[in-house]
Amino acid sequence: MSKNLAVTMKRLKDLEPLSNLSAERLEELVSLSYIEKLPVGVNIFHEGDIDNQTIYLLEGDVQLSTADGKTDSVITSRQEESKHPLDDSQPRQVCCTALSRVELVRIDNSVLDYMMMWDQLAVSEEVEAERQIEKKSAEQAKAKQDPESSQAKSVKKKSEPAGKSKATQQEVKTNQATPQPQESPAVDSEDKSPAGQKAGASDVQVETETKQGNTRQDSDDEPKIPAFVGDEDKSWIRKMRHIMAFKNMPPANIKALLENMETIIVEDGEVVVQQGAEGDYYYVLTEGEAKVTRTVELATLTAGASFGEEALVSEGQRNASVTMKGNGMLMRLSKKKFNALLKEPMLARVSPDDARVNANKGAIWLDVRHAKEYSFSRLPKAINIPLHEMRIRISELDKKKQYICYCSTGRRSSAAAFLLVQRGYNACVLNGGIKVMAQDLIK
Repeated sequence: MSKNLAVTMKRLKDLEPLSNLSAERLEELVSLSYIEKLPVGVNIFHEGDIDNQTIYLLEGDVQLSTADGKTDSVITSRQEESKHPLDDSQPRQVCCTALSRVELVRIDNSVLDYMMMWDQLAVSEEVEAERQIEKKSAEQAKAKQDPESSQAKSVKKKSEPAGKSKATQQEVKTNQATPQPQESPAVDSEDKSPAGQKAGASDVQVETETKQGNTRQDSDDEPKIPAFVGDEDKSWIRKMRHIMAFKNMPPANIKALLENMETIIVEDGEVVVQQGAEGDYYYVLTEGEAKVTRTVELATLTAGASFGEEALVSEGQRNASVTMKGNGMLMRLSKKKFNALLKEPMLARVSPDDARVNANKGAIWLDVRHAKEYSFSRLPKAINIPLHEMRIRISELDKKKQYICYCSTGRRSSAAAFLLVQRGYNACVLNGGIKVMAQDLIK
C-alpha cells in the first residue's frame, strides 16, 4: 500500500461533480487530496462504515456487494460510472473490494461540499450582477429615446449620515402605556412590496409608504408591530419591515433582535466584509450605499439591504467583499445572536423518517446540487434547482407547497432553504443530506 500526493487538476476535473468547480477551488482541492494505490483483495470500505469520505476509482476494478447478496456488481475505471463516487452514502450501503491493483482518490465530504457551495454562491452573485448590468443597459437605451422621462426618474432623495458615535448599542424601550394584547400579532410571511436590488447574499426590498392609524387594518404585505415595542422604536420596525429575514420571525423575537443589534457608523471606503474571511456578523445597511465585489464590482447595496447571512447559515467563508461607497450606518448582529434569533426560528430540519412522511403527504423534494449530480442519482419525484440558480429560478416554485431541500451533506441545502424561507416559501432541510437516504435513491 502506498500513497502518491501528485494528484493533478486534470484528473480531478474529469470527476463528477468536481467538473463544476472553478479552477481556484480545484487548485485548493489538489492540495487537500491524494491518490492512494492499493493491491488486489483489499477492502476499501465495509458495509455500515461511516468515514465521511468521497472516494473515486481512478484505475482498476472493484466489487460492490452486500452481506445479504442483494447487491453484487463490478465497477471498472473504464466505465462512465467511475466518474462518480463509489457508494456515495453514509453509513456505507455496500462493501467495496479491490479486484485488481487500484488507484483511488479520497476527499473529505465536508471539504468537498463546502467548496461546491462556495462556487455555487459565487456563480449566483455573478449571474445576478449580469442581470443588473443588462437591466441598466436597457434603461440607458430607453433614456436615449426618452431623455425627459429618464431625468425625472433619476431624481431621488438622499439621507444624511447619522452622528459619529462608533458602535453604539440600539436600545429598545417597552411602551408601558400600551396594554398587552391577548395574542401576539403574527408576522406575515409573504412580501408583496416591489423588489429592489439583489446582490449575493443580500435581499433588498423597496419600502413602501404607509398610513398610520389605530383604525386602519394592516395589509397582507406588512408585518404587524408587536404592542410591546415603544413608539420611538416602531420606526425601526417600519424601517426594517421590507427585509425579508425579519418578516417570518416570531413576533416576540423582534424585541430581542433590536436589543441585540449594534449600530455602527461607517465611512467612505471602509471594508465591512472581506472576501475569504470567516462569517462573524449579519448586517443591515440602514443609511448610505455599499458595493459588492469579487475582483470586479457586482452590485450596489442601498439602505434596507441585508447581507452576510449565507456565510453564517452555511458555516463557510465570505464569498464577496462589501465596501462602503460613502459615509453611512449599519446595524449588525453577531453570529451567535443570528443563529438564536434568525437562523434557528426560520430554518427547520427534518429527519429522514419525517421527510419520507412529509413527501408521502405531498411535500416536494428539492435537490439543490448540480444538474450532473441530480441526473446520476436523486430522490423520487425530486425537482432540481441548483443553489447557484435559486435566485433566478425561485419563481418556478409554489408558495402553497412544502419543499424539502437536500444536497450531499446538508450544507448547500441549508443555504438554499434559508433563502426560500426569507422569501416566504415553506421549506425545510433534510438533516444529514442525501447520503443518509441511499436506499431511497433512484439512479
